[in-house]
This record gives sequence, C-alpha cells and structure tokens, in this order.
Amino acid sequence: MHTVQNVAPWILTVGASGMDRQFRTTVKVGNGIETRGRSINTFSPKKRMYPLTSGAKAANSNGTISSPEMCDYGSMDMNKIKGKIVLCKEGAYQDSIVNGLGGIGVIRSVQKQSDTGFTFSIPAANIDSNVGDKIDTYINSTKAVINATAPFVASFSSRGPNAVSHTILKPDIVAPGIDILAAYSKLSSVTGKDEDNRFDVYNIISGTSMACPHVAAAAVYVKTFHPNWSPAAIKSALMTTASEMKLMDDLSGLAYGAGQIDPIRAVQPGLIYDMSMIDYIRFLCNEGYTGTSLRILTDEKTNCSSIPSFGGQDALNYPSMYLQLKNSTSNYSAIFYRTVTNVGSQKSTYKVTVKAPENVKVTVVPNTLAFSKLQEKKSFKVVIKGPPLKYSTSLSASLEWSDATHMVKSPILIFLPPIY
Repeated sequence: MHTVQNVAPWILTVGASGMDRQFRTTVKVGNGIETRGRSINTFSPKKRMYPLTSGAKAANSNGTISSPEMCDYGSMDMNKIKGKIVLCKEGAYQDSIVNGLGGIGVIRSVQKQSDTGFTFSIPAANIDSNVGDKIDTYINSTKAVINATAPFVASFSSRGPNAVSHTILKPDIVAPGIDILAAYSKLSSVTGKDEDNRFDVYNIISGTSMACPHVAAAAVYVKTFHPNWSPAAIKSALMTTASEMKLMDDLSGLAYGAGQIDPIRAVQPGLIYDMSMIDYIRFLCNEGYTGTSLRILTDEKTNCSSIPSFGGQDALNYPSMYLQLKNSTSNYSAIFYRTVTNVGSQKSTYKVTVKAPENVKVTVVPNTLAFSKLQEKKSFKVVIKGPPLKYSTSLSASLEWSDATHMVKSPILIFLPPIY
C-alpha cells in the first residue's frame, strides 16, 4: 500500500497485470520427480541427464559463515560443483555463483513463486519448495503448477491509496506487465551480467515500465480514430471500457483502478468524462494550492476565487470516484458531480446500473440520460451513504451507463486507512 506514484489527475497512472501466459522450464529428476519451474530459459541441453547435487552437499570445509544451502558465495567446493546441476534454497546471484564454480545449472527451491519469469546466466528454474524438499531427499539417498487467474495484478505493481491527494483513486488502470517480449539493447547481455555471453535485440522483461507502453500505444490507437479528442477524453475512454477484475481481497481496488485495459472497446466508449486546463486548476485550488505554489504549476498568476465552482467530493470530472474516510465510528456520505459527453450514437438514451454492497447506498440523479446529438453534454449527481466501516477497510462499487450498445463503467471505492 501507499506505493503508487505520479498521481496527478492529468496523468494516466498505470499498474501492471499478468496474462494467461507463463514461461515454464521442465525439471526432471532421476527418481521420476517432474515439475515445471518458472524461468525464461533460452538454453538447449546437450544431454538428457546431468549429475545433480545440492549446495549443502557441496559445502566446502572452510567453516565459512555463509550458507551452502543457499549456494552463497564462498560456501561451496568447486570440485563438488563442476559439471553438475545444483539445488539451492532461495538466495541471490546463485546462477552466477554456480557458473563461476563450473556448475552447469541451478534449481532454485523457493517458498513463494514470483509472478514474473527470470532470465538466468545458465540454465535455471524456480520450483516450489515442497518439490525442492523431495528433490533434496532424493539427492541425499512440483507441487502442481497453479494456474493464476488472468488477468491479475502483479505483485510488484504499485498500489494506492494516493498519498498526495485523498480525493482520487490511483492507479487508474492496469495493463500487461509480466514477462513481456520487449526491445532490448545489445550493449548489455540478456541478464545484465558480465559472465553472460547472450546478446539480443529482444528480451523478456517485467515491470510497470512494460505496462505503461501498452497504455501509451493504446492511447495513440484511440487518437488515430479521434484526432480531436483531448488527453482527458482518451484517458476516460480507456478507463470506462476497461475489463472488470476479480476482487481478491478488500484492497484489490487500490491495485487496479478501473481494471484491465481493452483498446478495442476504448475506440467506441459511448460517453466520455472530458476535462480542460481550468478543471485541473480548480482541482489544485480544492487541494489547497494557492499563490506561489499554484503559480509554479500553472506558470501564471491564478486567483482561486475566480475559478467557477464544480462542487462535490473531488471537484473534478473524473472517470472514477473515491471516498477516503477519516474514522470507523461515523456514518459517511459524499456527493460526486459528473458531466459526460456523447461520442456514441447521435440519438441515444443511457440508463444507469449500480452495483454496490448491501450496506452502501449509491443514488444516481437522474438515472437516465437522453441525448439528441453528438458532443451533447449531460450532468448527473452521485450520492453515496453508508454506516461506519467497522469490519472492512474498503468497499468497492460501480456505476455503469448503458444504451444497450455501449457500457460506460466507473469504479467507486470507499476506503478507511488503517491506523498505525
């Protein structure tokens, strides 16, 4: 929590998600144990079987304080490693250490599988520690692969709540960021290690740095269909057409925002929540920026009293709605004002559908929006009420406008920060 950065409303903040694809390396042991480990393996073994040992069994006799079980540097005897695959408990730089001792591969026994694949300098794979223990027993005489439900939010992806503003839900959206085939520089080896002699113009990389290009490309894709749309309009289209993700726990909404990006649907969003410079200035005024601090951001003298009022909880025409509570003992209520622009069918009628927990009352007024032309704007009000949050830290809801052709969804998140 509290790890999300770049949270200004004029920025599309992106989290990383996983897909229904994983890079697996099959590990087979002489006694019949077989499992599929996680790694990005570009090596082709020359033989079907190789000698197997463990870091513990290959320990040297120097009495070092480092751990041979974790294949730590200086803990193993080269003569016991050379030409063998080595089983190591979870540690760091094990591929480099084993490689330096003449080993030809590493099986890493890990307590918790990462959701990303790793590239190693020699053949290697991460396996579940339960299987690792069985292999260790075999050396001294996999657990079944879990298919993650995709899309899911990457473990490394930054999460809310927004530490800068308590009125905006961040991140806004998620996009694929795990095990992405990406352009790469031949100035560095595929692992970045000096002993690795593999160089290529592509690599498999994970990170929000992989998710953001997906969204940037999607924004450009939408822009080709709507060259006159503002950045806020494109952002709205991407958010309101995102695919809903499963709630894994109370804090899931702080991880994925509006959901998983869907560029095809974003081309025809039906309605958009548009904003201009004056909307962002109003937001800054509402956040307490004045005088010099406001001028640094706007590059001009601005008087907040001269900015037309928008009203509501966030004073912003944002595609999502976020209410951060101050305590767990009081009833809560909030009002959000929104204006949508018709970019779908010339004549259309949208009706609202609200999904919310039983103890959260979400009222939308009006509950029907009728448009007679393109670019026509309609405003509505969202009232949220509920009892104190005593048994949960957050509640997720949503409202969706639909004309039977377009579905324009906005997430609603009510959050009670933990008391430390």
